[in-house]
Amino acid sequence: MELGNEFNLKNIEQTTRDYLSRLDLQELINESPNKQEKITFIEGPPTLNGEPHAGHLRGRVFKDLWYRFNTLDGKKVVFNAGWDTQGLPVELQAEKELGIKNGKSEITTPQQIENLVAECKKIISKFHKKWIDVDEKLGMSFNQENAYWTYKDEYIEREWQLLKRADENGILTEGYSVVAYCPSCQTSLSHSEVNQGYEMIQDPSLYYKVKLQDEDVYLIVWTTMPFTLVTDAMVGFNPNEEYVYVSVSNETWIVGKIRLEEFMKEAKIQDYQVLKTVKGSEFENKKYTHPLLDNISGLEKMSKQENYHITIAEKFVDVNAGTGIVHLSPANGEDDYNIAMKRKVEIFSPIDDEVKFTEEAGKYAGMFVRDADEKIVQDIKEKNALVKIGKIKHKYPLCWRSKHKLVWLARREYFYMLDRLGEKAIHAAEKVEYFFEQPKNRFLKIIKEKHPWCISRERFWGCPIPIWKCTECENREKLFSRKEIVEAAEDLPDGSDFELHRPWIDRISVKCKKCSAKMQREEFVLDTWHNSGAAPFASLSDDEYRKNIPAPFFTEGIDQTRGWAYTLLIENVILNNKEVPPYNSFLFQGHVLDEKGNKMSKSTGNVIDASELLNNYPA
Repeated sequence: MELGNEFNLKNIEQTTRDYLSRLDLQELINESPNKQEKITFIEGPPTLNGEPHAGHLRGRVFKDLWYRFNTLDGKKVVFNAGWDTQGLPVELQAEKELGIKNGKSEITTPQQIENLVAECKKIISKFHKKWIDVDEKLGMSFNQENAYWTYKDEYIEREWQLLKRADENGILTEGYSVVAYCPSCQTSLSHSEVNQGYEMIQDPSLYYKVKLQDEDVYLIVWTTMPFTLVTDAMVGFNPNEEYVYVSVSNETWIVGKIRLEEFMKEAKIQDYQVLKTVKGSEFENKKYTHPLLDNISGLEKMSKQENYHITIAEKFVDVNAGTGIVHLSPANGEDDYNIAMKRKVEIFSPIDDEVKFTEEAGKYAGMFVRDADEKIVQDIKEKNALVKIGKIKHKYPLCWRSKHKLVWLARREYFYMLDRLGEKAIHAAEKVEYFFEQPKNRFLKIIKEKHPWCISRERFWGCPIPIWKCTECENREKLFSRKEIVEAAEDLPDGSDFELHRPWIDRISVKCKKCSAKMQREEFVLDTWHNSGAAPFASLSDDEYRKNIPAPFFTEGIDQTRGWAYTLLIENVILNNKEVPPYNSFLFQGHVLDEKGNKMSKSTGNVIDASELLNNYPA
């Protein structure tokens, strides 16, 4: 190779690239007899829903440097590419390409699902070419021929084996719980996904009063979500804190003592008198009258139950917010739901998949729940129950994909109950080297939460959950391989070689072993984070996994403490039922920032195109 007289980095880069292509460096490395130790790297798969940007380049350079160093150090490094291909990022892009304006509600037939899936495949193919082009310009050493793709049938079957292990170990469960739900995407989200998207927003700050039935006094209750009055079941006090009876005009109000002065200032009430002070524990099991009961037919029926619309004393009630008195809506809050389960209170949830109120919500039927806030405040005012309405700015979670405000809904889902792992995941995480204390402490804190992981999604393009439910007796059949499905199937409309995606897998019915009725597949797909988290097992054979995992080193961005690093570790512990991490070390990288100091992100559109960057400047 000869260098010219003119110093032009782009020309030098191209000359070097041409020389290396003729040399076939990768083949020379593979054939080298000196490489005795074999190590494996699992790529944190980029999602194929957009073009790579400058932020991606930094991460890939880190990975390639690690590969080159270990190769020069005499190791044989398995350095396969990986591609994340399913889930909301790709599916929402497909909706956009197909001109679908109203999201999931426009996709109701098998043919429409098939059209969506076909578009998803076009998208991942299109952006795969873009990524390959950038990787070549960057000089990446990834083995593209052996790349793993999360949508391929062979990958899905391996992922099902992990799901099977979770079932065998009692980690996989199905049931009702309150989950975060995106009204735009019309699907549930996991706890980790929720924590990726908090932003400052403005919400109503509503103080209203409810009357106790056996006393001529009013409870002053605070909420930032007026729509939850439709699902109101209880009003909560903290048993260990003090509450005051206060004379205001011709009424007696009850307010938390700690918040009394601040509340009165906020409500602009100067003339009031404290009558007496009592402990919150005294407000246990007192019936109250909901101010909007005659507007909500379903709630009116529920209120006739003895344990409905009563006051309760529970330690979780925060006396430092609002008035120290909170209303509980078990259909719309995790703590509220758990208290309702403990007290055997029935859940009233008149909300459909589009997050609109159903007929049971009476006057508010058909309204999107957050649009009902203003109407409910107006009705509270007309009932003379309004104390104060204002605005509050606070951090609130938005959907990580659509940026829509999330709501919490009681829904039937599939979960990994991570508390059943005991301390295994924590001990596994403690075995890992993290290089820096801050991300290490952040990651360990997240692992210690043991929050149930909602793994089911009400979408179309993803790894199907292979569980069939009887249409008569609700018996469930779990079939964790193509072979099991084929053997159990009553009919195979697309043959035994059917694609393991919707709508093809949905067409397969199974005969119930208990009552002989027809069983239909549960129309859930797995969380896309579960797809990529299965990579160490799903992308390797049993023998390769046994010999090469834990891998010596993985690296991704700092945001992956709640993303890929988290799901990798949790799934590996579930798979082995032991405190075994999938990696011995994990480097959490910082982000490439834009000119305003914000993280570059495809979804916010503040990125520098990687291909354009590499066209203009040398790698």
